[in-house]
Amino acid sequence: MSSLAMPGLLQSLVPALGWALLNFVWQGLILGLLAWPTLALLRQAGPRWRYAVCAWSLLICLGLPLAHLAWMLSGEAGSRMPSPVGALPAWLQAVATHLPALVTAWSFGVMLMALRLGVGLAWLGRLRRRAGPAPQAWQQRLDALALRLGLCRKVTLGLLPDLSSPITLGLLRPLVLLPTALLSGMPPPLLEALLAHELAHVRRWDYLANLLQSLVESLLFFHPVVWWLSGQMRDAREEVADELAAQALDDPRRMATALHELSLQQAGFAPRLAMSASGGKLLQRLERLLAPQAQTAGWKIALPALLVAATSLWMQTQPSLGANGRTGQPAPVSASLPSLPSMPQLLQLPVNARHMLLLDESSGAVLMAKDADAAVPIASITKLMTAMVALDARQDLDEQLRIEAGDLSARKPSAAHLAIGASISRLSALKLTLMPSDNRAAATLARNYAGGTPAFVQAMQAKAHSLGLTNTRFVDPAGILAGNVSSAAEVAKIAAAAARYPEIARISSEQSARVGVDGHARAVRNTNPLVGDLGWDIKLSKTGYTGAAGSCLTMRINSGGKPFTLVLLNADDSAQRQLDATRIRDRLASLRSS
Repeated sequence: MSSLAMPGLLQSLVPALGWALLNFVWQGLILGLLAWPTLALLRQAGPRWRYAVCAWSLLICLGLPLAHLAWMLSGEAGSRMPSPVGALPAWLQAVATHLPALVTAWSFGVMLMALRLGVGLAWLGRLRRRAGPAPQAWQQRLDALALRLGLCRKVTLGLLPDLSSPITLGLLRPLVLLPTALLSGMPPPLLEALLAHELAHVRRWDYLANLLQSLVESLLFFHPVVWWLSGQMRDAREEVADELAAQALDDPRRMATALHELSLQQAGFAPRLAMSASGGKLLQRLERLLAPQAQTAGWKIALPALLVAATSLWMQTQPSLGANGRTGQPAPVSASLPSLPSMPQLLQLPVNARHMLLLDESSGAVLMAKDADAAVPIASITKLMTAMVALDARQDLDEQLRIEAGDLSARKPSAAHLAIGASISRLSALKLTLMPSDNRAAATLARNYAGGTPAFVQAMQAKAHSLGLTNTRFVDPAGILAGNVSSAAEVAKIAAAAARYPEIARISSEQSARVGVDGHARAVRNTNPLVGDLGWDIKLSKTGYTGAAGSCLTMRINSGGKPFTLVLLNADDSAQRQLDATRIRDRLASLRSS
């Protein structure tokens, strides 16, 4: 290009750029009108499709003004420019006279956006320099997760105290930064799920995609469609990462639980340019993880399913309605368990258990309840009543009892491996009933009751009646049969009654013990792994599980010097049951310290 043509090209650039930007106003609106119904139709098709639509739409947004600018500048400088201003319609003449001011304002905006982008990148560099090394055990966990995700690049794990969420940064040298508080404040399985989410971002090169996306935002900052598409793309990106992480873990529910637990962390910050597990719309992400079948169904079937899932999740995360219909005060679950507006923040905690109750023993206030009046199978929580009836009989605890063939259950074998013909004391049978939850030991206690097992079961029901339990029924002493039912509200009463027996409180709150079987000491452990665990002060405990009852747990615990009773019935598994209890314990501790 000759030196004489250069001034002409520069002189043509300003109006050409101005016309390109002006034309993109209506072009972007049309693109947005096309993208909106497309995204709506793809809502049930999975986040990858929506991400692709948003990415291509943003690319077209960038390409339209660039193509228009190139077309106007092609050939001889100014040869493709509109006719002289005087030949244009009056309204276009008015617009043309303001093109230099328009381009100047756009240039100023781009410079501000570029400055914002540069500051963000510099801040990420500062975070990398400030990060400390993570414990070697967690780096090894990260490496193992990377292999499960098919990630060949080396990813480093670092610690930083003032973050609110794990973040991922870096293109050639990816780094996952973990808030220091999460190492001690979140159960390892949940923290592992968050790390899997961050590794999914690394696998998909999302850091690079986010930088390019930010560049488009900087150049086309003036158009609302660009910001809308960019927001939709970021939301879809987080859902895709959730999906990949859940597949690697083979546990979508764990991923959902981790995201909700992370949402309760309020301190710290998450840089915009980094990939963060706290991004996107939480409710939408949880719906995707908890109801994945909706993504493959037809939209007429999937839409009601998602609405039901969203309604259920919303109800779990909202304060319960009180008797007066106002939020913040749960409805009474029984006459002896009054509902008081104590610590309503706990009502916002979702739990996996279908039925639960948290009771403040010092005030009698129900702090949290979920379908607490429903009569459902309670499995081995039955054994608390078995122990009370056995102690009420005041039989000799040192008397030797013999395991018989009738004590054997083909469906629920002996947890303590008691052989037929084995000899144990009544006290040992009581310990084996409460700690390893042995069914043969419970059956032996009942068979050696005056009148045998039928009289023992009648005594259990009479004891329930004396405690004012109207939703509780017992048909066997071990809790094997689904006919043993109670409600979360009444299980709390059973736990309160059992706690008045020093032997039950002591035995059920021991982590391990040695029990005499055939004259030899045998080591047994409590079925509740939380007993004796760091951070727990458990005064009474009993777990249970059957196919009909799910995973169950009742505990009396101390938190902040105050006693509480917790009941969890029909959780999916023991891990979910433990996560429910730990989350509630942590929230009690945080509320007491605040």
